[in-house]
Amino acid sequence: MRMKSLLLLLCLIGPLAWGDGRSAAQLSEILSRSQLMCASAMVYFNPAERMPDPRALNATYEHLNAMETYVVQLGQPESLLQPLRAMKEVFDALERLPRTERKRYPELVQQLLGHQQQLQGATSTAYANAGPDLAAADIWAQSQALATLLLDYQVRLYPLSHKGGLTLTPDQAKELNQMIEQRFEALLARHTEHAEVLSKARTSYLFVRPQLQQMTKGGSAGSGGPEFYLNRASIDLDELAVAVLPPSP
Repeated sequence: MRMKSLLLLLCLIGPLAWGDGRSAAQLSEILSRSQLMCASAMVYFNPAERMPDPRALNATYEHLNAMETYVVQLGQPESLLQPLRAMKEVFDALERLPRTERKRYPELVQQLLGHQQQLQGATSTAYANAGPDLAAADIWAQSQALATLLLDYQVRLYPLSHKGGLTLTPDQAKELNQMIEQRFEALLARHTEHAEVLSKARTSYLFVRPQLQQMTKGGSAGSGGPEFYLNRASIDLDELAVAVLPPSP
């Protein structure tokens, strides 16, 4: 639970110090992408699906490749490299597994989530120390928050044997949703020149919010899924955060 609480704190307040914005950008994307990757993997490697949507597999690849690129750009620190390699090994094992053995998916996905928590912890520490530029910090925090909600939703849906520490409490989910709403209002007021991107991300969030809240309260998933909307919104916000960074000296 400590790991989930640490990530929630970052999503709620964001970092406060100024530092190397480019390094912070890469670390922030790892924080978001590691969650998005696991969420997409759970959609594709669902033992109940005989013919899963290949778009979920493509998204999983995209997030993994992005994280590998960022870790290289950050100098391949062992604290990040080790859990990321472990995630890739589990992902490779899932891909090699025939669909006829899909009953083993949950066991491997459980391992994937464990390695993701390790990566999340190491990245959260590095991200807090990096101290991103204040102009981008709230946008990164919003991207991370949407990724957190999506992973929480998919974990609740997926047939895992152990979900302790992997999901938000109802109070945490309520607080995070309230902060997301408030942050969107503040971002739209502060970055009027980027209203189109921010409004699109906000619309996507509002569209799936009832479904997310229903799952948090123990309800059913309903029709469709929020993975496409929150995946795209989180990535768009990360791209916007980089766009508002001041030029490198």
